Amino acid sequence: MTKKYINAEEFNAIFLQACEDHQNQRYEAARCGYEKLLSHFPEAPILHYNFGLLLYECQNFSEARKSFERAAELQPSDNDIIFNLALCCKQTGDIERALKYYLEILKSEPESIDTLYNAAGCYRDLKYLDEAEHLYLRVLDLSPDHFSANNNIAYVYHLSGNITKAVFYFKRVLELQPAHKMAEHMLAALTGAEVAAPPKVYVKEVFDNYSKFYEKSLVEELQYTVPESIREVVEKGTSWKKSFDCGLDLGCGTGLSGESFADVTRQLSGVDLSPGMIDIAREKGIYHSLTECDVNEFLAQDTRMYDFILAADVFIYLGELKETFRLLRQRATADVLFCFSTESKTGEGFSLRLTGRFAHSSHYIERVARATGWQIIEKHASAIRREKDAWIKGDLWFMKMKEA
Repeated sequence: MTKKYINAEEFNAIFLQACEDHQNQRYEAARCGYEKLLSHFPEAPILHYNFGLLLYECQNFSEARKSFERAAELQPSDNDIIFNLALCCKQTGDIERALKYYLEILKSEPESIDTLYNAAGCYRDLKYLDEAEHLYLRVLDLSPDHFSANNNIAYVYHLSGNITKAVFYFKRVLELQPAHKMAEHMLAALTGAEVAAPPKVYVKEVFDNYSKFYEKSLVEELQYTVPESIREVVEKGTSWKKSFDCGLDLGCGTGLSGESFADVTRQLSGVDLSPGMIDIAREKGIYHSLTECDVNEFLAQDTRMYDFILAADVFIYLGELKETFRLLRQRATADVLFCFSTESKTGEGFSLRLTGRFAHSSHYIERVARATGWQIIEKHASAIRREKDAWIKGDLWFMKMKEA
């Protein structure tokens, strides 16, 4: 069957309608229009470009990338196409390719602030911190009040250990946005301020931004094995049962901890502040229920009783633990096993570290446990994760209800 020819007037009518549908988020109608035109004019770069924009907005990044790649083949000197292609590469995890495209644009547009900023972000994600610093500074030369560049260069200086410059730029962030909780928390960490708990928005933003790379970074780069280490102790222990009816995974993240105990827990529930983490955990199919919520708020509202409670690398983001332990005690069965990890510190109390995480002394954990009705069964020193070629020292704790 011969395809009906579309003349210029028909093309314009279909194209304008598709653009209008696209602009008004009638995505299916827009898609039909673009696809119809592409079947007649497969060599038109504007169609591949617009279709790529549509797919990107629908978060179909792999297909959007293909559309932008085809548009770039047809019109290789169009920097707008190349920029959007780079965005798709970043979204699909191909950061090196995204950086290549951004650098290509900078050859002809060396003062493109958006391109400089995005290229700096690629260098940062690839851990090329000197190159990231250089490009963020170029952005700030062109636009001193660029909020995100100030925020990200503070982060880069923090990662590289340049505390003085990190403090300077976090202060600059707070000048631009005085209510910015993440900068406020990191400034407190870097200046040694006493803090009882981080802002909830800080924890949420950190892990939302981290969610896509969380498991690869934690397991492969930082050699994190806390869930497996806790499971090993649970298997060997003789002071508790080995299978559980109802488990609670506090700060469940992407489900790394839950995976270590899903086979010995009949029903496992998870709670986490980060919707990005929750989405990944849900895909694993190991949780009976998942709740996006602050830990203490969840415990105050929950009505279930648990005989297994797990908190792997959670309390390092909470600081003060007395209220959490008290609420957990109310949700625990008589034969509960409560397992958790902490980063360790000498002396008394707890403290906020330069990393933005909290470390807890053994004396503090013991005091809080006694005050809230918990009894320590076992404690094991453990390497929590690697950081800057050194191991972070921590402790694994195993508790039950205090006997009357």
